[in-house]
Amino acid sequence: MTSSNQNKKTRIFMTGATGYIGTTISEYAIKEGYEVHGLSRSEAGDEKLKALGVTPVRGDLTTLDVLRHESSQADIVIQLAFMNDFQNFEKVLQADRAAIDAMCEPLVGTGKSFIVTSGTLLNEPDPNHGEVTEDSPMANSPLTGRKISEDLALSYASKDVRANCLRLAPFVYGRGGSGFLPNMIQKAVDNGESIYVGDGSACFTSAYVDDVAQLYLLTAKSAKPGELFNATTTTNVSFKEIAEAIGSLLKLPVRSVTLDEATKLWNPFFANIFSFENRASGQKARQQLGWKPSGIDVLSDVKTGSYVEFAKKIQTGEGGASQGAKAIWERS
Repeated sequence: MTSSNQNKKTRIFMTGATGYIGTTISEYAIKEGYEVHGLSRSEAGDEKLKALGVTPVRGDLTTLDVLRHESSQADIVIQLAFMNDFQNFEKVLQADRAAIDAMCEPLVGTGKSFIVTSGTLLNEPDPNHGEVTEDSPMANSPLTGRKISEDLALSYASKDVRANCLRLAPFVYGRGGSGFLPNMIQKAVDNGESIYVGDGSACFTSAYVDDVAQLYLLTAKSAKPGELFNATTTTNVSFKEIAEAIGSLLKLPVRSVTLDEATKLWNPFFANIFSFENRASGQKARQQLGWKPSGIDVLSDVKTGSYVEFAKKIQTGEGGASQGAKAIWERS
């Protein structure tokens, strides 16, 4: 992929580059000929990025001068990083907005692409259990503070920045990774059973990580300024079904629990998340961007796909959820 100068590759700067989704985006971007620079907080992160062919940039969401400089040198800026500290959430949101401003200000008047990341949990569930869209009402939840970050990023569309937002499904899965699934599998092993809340009928939204990575690149290429898209594929899998899939994977019993019991076995935040219906349609991205997700479905991937090896390592004590995935759970 080259810019207007045919001898120069189109340059991507990405926060969250060492993470689950960021590394997958980098793989696809480099295959397509992009030059990728990724934010890294440690030597281990540097080495991880170098192994992918990514140029590491030392910093984090609070090193605003670094963010400004790297954004000024890039053709495409992708913000994936988010401080998952739900106990100090307002402070996290303030840092998020400062980082958005730092990265967007150098892009003003350039027509270059900026993609901010959010989540579909911002939406209130449909009262009739149908799908919600990007324009559906917001939930009454602390998480909806991220809507201000979305609006801030998209406001730069009026300043000649091709600003867009992708809302991720709560269950981005595949490659044996994710924020939620490895922790759910780990907890099932620890507890000796796979659980779900109540009757488990609430459905959640999911998307295969490779499909999500490709959507980021599609958005950078062809999305109109100011547009927001749900990066979602499946919306009709219930929490009971995912608990049963984990039980099948681990050969453990599956049991319904009350919300109070789930709070003790998981934690308050995730007990509520895993009983909260979230069915966010991804049709807009398909229709406007030509996105064609094709990844394995989440239940098959858990029972017979990429999570089989992950589960074996947990059960034999050879592995477990990544530090990033554990951090999401422990800080909630």
